[in-house]
Amino acid sequence: MKKTITTIAALAATIIAHGASLDSLAVSIASSNPAYTARSRELNAASMSLQAEGMLPGPEIEGEHLWGPGGDNRWGAGVSQSFDWPGVYAARRAERRASGNAFAQLASAELAEQTLAAKLALIDLVAARRSAAIISEIYGNVQDLLRFTTRALDHGQATILDVRKLQIESLDIEQRLQQAELDRAAAVASLRAMAYDGDVPEQLGYPDVEPDYTAAKARWQSAPAVLAAKAEAEAAASRARVASRSMLPGFSIGYRHQFEGGHHFNGISASISLPAWGSGRARAAARAEAEAADMLAASAMAENTSRFDDARRRVAELGQRVERYSEAVGGADYAMLLRKSLDGGQISVLTYVQELNFFLEANLAQAAAERDYHAALATLLKY
Repeated sequence: MKKTITTIAALAATIIAHGASLDSLAVSIASSNPAYTARSRELNAASMSLQAEGMLPGPEIEGEHLWGPGGDNRWGAGVSQSFDWPGVYAARRAERRASGNAFAQLASAELAEQTLAAKLALIDLVAARRSAAIISEIYGNVQDLLRFTTRALDHGQATILDVRKLQIESLDIEQRLQQAELDRAAAVASLRAMAYDGDVPEQLGYPDVEPDYTAAKARWQSAPAVLAAKAEAEAAASRARVASRSMLPGFSIGYRHQFEGGHHFNGISASISLPAWGSGRARAAARAEAEAADMLAASAMAENTSRFDDARRRVAELGQRVERYSEAVGGADYAMLLRKSLDGGQISVLTYVQELNFFLEANLAQAAAERDYHAALATLLKY
């Protein structure tokens, strides 16, 4: 697992250096996140610890020296190795395999969560940049008109009320622009919290993805968290078998050497260890743990299915909203038409400000809908 983490980090650095799409950039940010690296190594350490626990106990070395009357001494030495009942080892191997698989799936689940978090932060950044661009364009138009109207006021061709209306509108739009900048800074701060200190390309846009709900559903049903729960259930079942087979006798075989009466004696020793007191309760507890693990695995599957269905409904609803906004807001340059109408005397400054506000609100609502849609789509395509 440690080698895999190093490889991912190297690929991440290459991707960032050569530019990337939002999806690949999110993966590189997540895989380089110290939180993910620390969690992966923690799970790797737990897996190695479990493997170490499955090894045979060390041999026992014994020795003795007895003193007798008249200098008649006796001494001896020996070495022995203890074994569990043969079936116990097969059950423990199955437990280690299942637990190791569970640890690996948990690492994959952590990467999926970190990737989604990075992707949502990038989506927020793209949305903030787009909102700022929309507001900046409108702000520039209002500033131009304000300067023109101020000059017209000096020549008696405009009223002070027109100037004040435009000044108030300018302040309101400026406040919106500042909020968009705060949103952009918050998105960048989220990326910095993931230990990403690079720049996000200005041309970065939303992922161009056509969601395949059938494939996405299959991936949700085999999500790492679900597979981890299933693997843990298998491990718990193996632990129950270990507890059951541990009630069978254990063995110890050894070699002995004794010196007594001027003679050396060689031989072997054997012993049987009986189950510990209360081993029946340990077996019952292990069976209960296995049953609980099965229920948790079923619960994880049901929860993931429910989350997928909710994410799919949300994507469908937001997709329709984005389409409706595109039909209503897209097309002609509304701001330019308003300015022409104002210059042509067809509308007043007040009407211009009101219509411009309506246009700005509609564009910002469209931008928010697109952001929400891509955030929901990122959740749907999480796996």
